[in-house]
Parts: sequence; structure tokens; C-alpha cells
Amino acid sequence: MANEQKPPKNTQRVMCVADLPQARSERRIEIQNGSEKPSVFTLKDRKRQITELLMQGPVYCASPVRISDVVHILKREIGLEVETRFYPGDKDTGAGDYGVYFLNSKVRLLDTVGVAA
Repeated sequence: MANEQKPPKNTQRVMCVADLPQARSERRIEIQNGSEKPSVFTLKDRKRQITELLMQGPVYCASPVRISDVVHILKREIGLEVETRFYPGDKDTGAGDYGVYFLNSKVRLLDTVGVAA
């Protein structure tokens, strides 16, 4: 069921890999959900890209890059809180309702992971 008429103007659409943040190397992040104690995780590759994308603002769920798969993994594996809000499609054209991801966790990028010299 749709809960609003239109998503925020800053909602990001991912049409190809080039639309994702480009950094893929390991990066430590701190996640805090509500009043819980913050947790630190190391992310790389697509998990890092999707986390940083969500940090930038809301994201349309439908994507040819399959961001939904990664969002599900991040929610399940590290407890990232991501809310899906639904919006009405254009009934005149037959377009169905659609979802937008909103990051609810507080996420902070920490130092990059590296090897000491």
C-alpha cells in the first residue's frame, strides 16, 4: 500500500554500475541503530557501494544492478536498518506501485583498512 504520493526529489535511481559510488576497496564503517551501542564492520565491493549509496539519500528499489539483493544481505548480515516506503504507480499507464529505500541506521565511515608498513 502506498503511504505517500511521490518520493523525495533527491531519490537516486541506479540504472547501471556507473551510478554507484566507485570506491570498492575495504572500508570500516560504524553502524548505530537507535540507542544501541555502535558496531563496526568492514565492507568492500558491492556491499560498500550500496551502503555509501544509501548514506547519500533515498534510492529507488528497482534497479538493473540488483541493489535489492545487496540491501537484503546488509540487513541480514550486519543489521543495517533500511526502510522500504511504497509509492503509487501511474494507474493510467498500468505502472504498479514501487518502493524506495531509506537508510534508518546512523552510518559513519571510519579509516580505510590497510596493511601497516
